Amino acid sequence: MKILLSHKLSMPVKGITLMVIAVGLIAVMNMFGKLTTDYHDPIEKVFYRGLIALALVMVIIAVRRDWGVLKTKRPFGQLARGLVGTGGLSLVFWAYSLMPMTEVTALMFTGGFMTLLVSPFLLGERVGLYRWAAVIVGFLGAIIIAQPNSAYFNAYGVFASLSAAFVGGAMIAVFLRSLGKTDSAYTTVFYFLLIGIISTAPYMILYGSWLQEQAMIPMVGMGLAGGVSLLIKTQAYRYAEASLLSPVMYTGIVWAVLFDYMIWHQLPSLTITFGAGIIIFANVFILWREQVKKSKIERDAYE
Repeated sequence: MKILLSHKLSMPVKGITLMVIAVGLIAVMNMFGKLTTDYHDPIEKVFYRGLIALALVMVIIAVRRDWGVLKTKRPFGQLARGLVGTGGLSLVFWAYSLMPMTEVTALMFTGGFMTLLVSPFLLGERVGLYRWAAVIVGFLGAIIIAQPNSAYFNAYGVFASLSAAFVGGAMIAVFLRSLGKTDSAYTTVFYFLLIGIISTAPYMILYGSWLQEQAMIPMVGMGLAGGVSLLIKTQAYRYAEASLLSPVMYTGIVWAVLFDYMIWHQLPSLTITFGAGIIIFANVFILWREQVKKSKIERDAYE
């Protein structure tokens, strides 16, 4: 990683490069998770993924001798974030088990719209007319992808994808904004994984199954990719602002299309492509409006 990100690169370029890698690893994690669909249910995947990823994180913490990251100033906040994140990850794995990766990935881009929907109530942020219009346009793109009036409509898959977008996009964004003011990123990653393991353990004891031999390699791949992506993603935010990194998330659609084609021999239809394009355009427009608003505030303050 140090070779890839030499001191000659600017801080924003380092952040963007790291985020590109993180998004690719998240896609790899979801791909491996989809491969284990015939052997393990979503909650089992969350449990095993957490075990493997936490083991990796603990090794890194031990090598760094940075045991201070295990202390948190917000135990109840970390608990809430861990429980909500675990539920969100379960929904993600459920969605990918029901629909092609490209469709799920595109529908989950609506998480940015859902963040705007809840931000006035939970964060007290004001959302202007232009951004509300972009949210409406973005959800129209989601309807195009879902195709509710066609024979291809997958009600459970659409529900799981949109629910995952709400939990993983809107709710987690609120928690991370709050926790980031007091705890380090490594602290939040550690407790997210730990709480995920603890909260799914009762289900594993009562209903879960041992790791199947056929699923062992993809499950290990899922855990390692998930753990490394969390660490790289948190590091990316140290180098670049969220406004620069958010558009990079849309590179996930490229990985989704690639995996769908290479592994499941599926290509997105023109309808899916069109709907995904609308969602991405609406998200980019929202980011642009936020930058315009931020620049105006800074200019007014300077004057």
